[in-house]
Amino acid sequence: MHGPISAVCCNHNTSKYMELMLRSFDATHADQCIDHWTLYDNASMDDTASVYAYAQSRGTPIQQSGYTTDTQHVSHGALLQRAITAFPDSLYVVLFDADIVFTQHQTIPRMITQLADDPQAWAIGVAPSWDGQTEVPPEARAANPDICDARLHPACAVIKNTPLFRTVLACVGMGTYVRHYPERDEYLDTCKLMTQVMLTHGMHHRVSSDILVKHFFCTSYEWDAADLRAAKMQTRDALLAAYR
Repeated sequence: MHGPISAVCCNHNTSKYMELMLRSFDATHADQCIDHWTLYDNASMDDTASVYAYAQSRGTPIQQSGYTTDTQHVSHGALLQRAITAFPDSLYVVLFDADIVFTQHQTIPRMITQLADDPQAWAIGVAPSWDGQTEVPPEARAANPDICDARLHPACAVIKNTPLFRTVLACVGMGTYVRHYPERDEYLDTCKLMTQVMLTHGMHHRVSSDILVKHFFCTSYEWDAADLRAAKMQTRDALLAAYR
């Protein structure tokens, strides 16, 4: 297609979500458009048997990351960086969150085409969506720019593996930061500082206008109200049963 492509995803007590992500990817991508998969697990405490078995069956076994679900700080960015560094010859790097579902065919090839057409874009992310069919309401996107505007969101993103990107990756990384102001602190989530540094080089991240995935959001940590969390799990289980 466009040369070697590598992908990375991490399971953090999201085993059924990750299995759903992998199954939906395989159902919507007619050919193997990713050459190297890196699947991590942070010593998840939920039932990992099915996702481990499915990953093994598709030739992409899950490996322990060395972190746990009790690690003090978020390890996501460090794991993304580790996997990307392991495949320096990849032309493109694909980032997946465990809790996405592919709803459109050939999502990744289409993203690569859009990214390749924009010489000033260093990466592209999908349009934010809760259902995989429509974008989140504009007011929700405006209220939380970190969904996709203020940073490259790693839920489903493709990055050009250029020398500039690799330099910023080595010097800044993809992890989380806290910026101290005299009157407040600002939390910079995964990829946000990298996004800001790339802007200083005249490189922006692109948000696709027509490529979506279903994103459950906030499943790795128990941030949702109990009823919302239960509703997400019910939807997840129904979709997973259909794919199985």
